[in-house]
Amino acid sequence: MEKFITFISNVEESPLYMRLAQENIIMPKLLPGVNVMKWENATVLAKDGVIAKIEREGNFSICYTIRQFSVEYQTKDEELSLYIDAQESADKERTDIRRLLNKLRRINTRNLIIHETLKGVVEYQRDYFTSNDEFNLTPLTRAELARFISDSKNGNRGFDFAIDASRISRTIRGLSIINPSGQEIPLNFLFPSRRDMVKRCIKAVLNQEKEDIGGGQIKKPYTDQELSRRISESYGLLTTRREVTYCRKELGILPYFERNGYVYHTLAADFSRIYPFTVPSIECNAPAGSGVYELCLNGDALEYPTGFCKTFYIGSASNLRKRLLNHLNSSSKNGGINKFTEKGSCDFRYLPVPQRWPEEEKRLYNLFIAAYGDSPLCNHISPKRASLQTSTGRS
Repeated sequence: MEKFITFISNVEESPLYMRLAQENIIMPKLLPGVNVMKWENATVLAKDGVIAKIEREGNFSICYTIRQFSVEYQTKDEELSLYIDAQESADKERTDIRRLLNKLRRINTRNLIIHETLKGVVEYQRDYFTSNDEFNLTPLTRAELARFISDSKNGNRGFDFAIDASRISRTIRGLSIINPSGQEIPLNFLFPSRRDMVKRCIKAVLNQEKEDIGGGQIKKPYTDQELSRRISESYGLLTTRREVTYCRKELGILPYFERNGYVYHTLAADFSRIYPFTVPSIECNAPAGSGVYELCLNGDALEYPTGFCKTFYIGSASNLRKRLLNHLNSSSKNGGINKFTEKGSCDFRYLPVPQRWPEEEKRLYNLFIAAYGDSPLCNHISPKRASLQTSTGRS
């Protein structure tokens, strides 16, 4: 967009344009019914591809970030002919004028296509702009919008060019708008396919699934058939089990019978990255503050009743670094951890918890059991005792 803005500036600063504009032969005007932002950072937004803000004051209106995006050049043909006839070097002047008019036509075409596209998509996706809820988007293709613009009473003002799917696709590439709630969204976001909507619904239902499993409302993940039913009930989008399965696979989401661990690890997504379970690594990466930690294999997973997982211990401590180093001490009381560290390389990751870390350990411990059907292999006791302690956690 910065190149486009520079292109317009160069045209308007050319001596020929300034001369013709001064004589009112070429007249720059704003597109009908548009406004231009008065924000201090509007030019910066425009160069970053933010084309306009959709405002809602009764009806929706389009407010462009800068004037260059909303300008349309009109020419008085009769006066232009008289001007050309009055020039001494008519051939050169005609050539320069023809080049100038061609540049103005290119600017007009681009701005008109963007304007008609914005008007069409705002009208087509009115439910979304009213609610600011992405689940109220209507599946829309460029070809459908092109037909919508063509059929609109106010859409086509007798342009000498066609607004088709290809033109729309090229014109909106890399552009974004600000919706009525003040959020910047790519224009491509407003062209979801049916499959895009199904995927969004799947992710929303699975996000709720994670919360429900973590809170104990449900005991196991949803099957694809249950996902299909919940998408219909919650979002009014009818879909088949097969379609859900296909979209789920495209999203890289595991099926029901493998998703117990998926749910656990997604709920534990705030954990740190995984580090080698060695003294140098702990000293460099583990904080001295309180929190919860996991020990896991760096290799093959362990088999649990309802899935496979590399985690073999969940613990908590007031000083994570000290506790992790203690586990590597030969005098550690947990022989199971010693056996794993002696056999091969292991990893750790941690979650800082400033207060009530024993309760967070207990929550993750129970979640692990709900996911895999048993406690981590080296957890000999339930962390329920840890809730009575405030400083040392449990061993």
